[in-house]
Amino acid sequence: MADVVRALIRVGDLEGLQRVTPDGYDWSVPDSKARPPLIEVMLGPYAQWETRAKMLDWMIKAGADPLKAVPADEASSCAIDVGRGHEKIKIPYKGNCATTFACEAVRALQESEHVAASDVKLKAFKGYLDVLTRATPMLGQSNVAIPQSVVDMWESIRQMTPTHNVVFETADGEVSAHDLILVTASPVLKAMLESTMREGSSKRITVKDSSGSGVRLLVDMLYTSSTRDEPDYKTVLVALDLAHRWQVNGMVPVLEGILPAMVTVESLVAIAEAAMLKGLQKLQQACKTFAANNSQVKTMLDRGPIPVEVRQLLGEPADPSPEGGRQKKRRTFTAP
Repeated sequence: MADVVRALIRVGDLEGLQRVTPDGYDWSVPDSKARPPLIEVMLGPYAQWETRAKMLDWMIKAGADPLKAVPADEASSCAIDVGRGHEKIKIPYKGNCATTFACEAVRALQESEHVAASDVKLKAFKGYLDVLTRATPMLGQSNVAIPQSVVDMWESIRQMTPTHNVVFETADGEVSAHDLILVTASPVLKAMLESTMREGSSKRITVKDSSGSGVRLLVDMLYTSSTRDEPDYKTVLVALDLAHRWQVNGMVPVLEGILPAMVTVESLVAIAEAAMLKGLQKLQQACKTFAANNSQVKTMLDRGPIPVEVRQLLGEPADPSPEGGRQKKRRTFTAP
């Protein structure tokens, strides 16, 4: 996978990189010259610098560390051609992280008599430095491998319905669970179940705006991060909404990760709206990629109505003009 990631970085294919990079990818793996991926992004064609700046931003949010330094014993350096005589500015890799490497490049280019303030190389490294000092790393979570017997045990506990002591009253039935699981997973449910309110005394939580299948999926995931059901996108969206509402933060990215494979022309609007309202960047990108490669989406957007957030994500105007560009005739009313 590292070879594929680096190949996409070299050609500057941000959307391809976003599609193939798995969750939890180890961005610390260096290339043959011990350079971290963030430095390699900055070595591509300078005419692509705006796309590559976006690539830096996405990689940092996906877990790449802009402060990870090249080992001090690495002897190689970067050579930047400047001037008509192709003079070279050399910047050593050793000891530099992506941020300090960009700083060194900006300093060297500014000091060179062959580089104008409008030079694309100087613009590029200034743009890279701006991203490197602004981008906020995404606080991810690690996945661990556990024996199947442990998952089976927790699934058995999930199925011990006579011992369940909390009931969710959903739009189409009841779903039960153990309070110990719920209060551990969610500070919101903990506050509800331990309060003097109705939920605390009756151990019944009303979620009439949510389907039973969505609540059941979330509960299944809390026990084993798996389910025996075959959820559709509507069910996953319900579970995602509840996880977000109840601050089950560890489960939000897991449920988000299910949805990209469920994006279709039918489901795009609902999934994209959820991605925008909840700030789910990977899901937003999946929706944008799908829309860009599907001719039916443009027709759907023209016909509307489409939520403003979805139009914003897909780069469409918030208020589409009436079909065919013709406005309806205005009807005027006055007092008698």
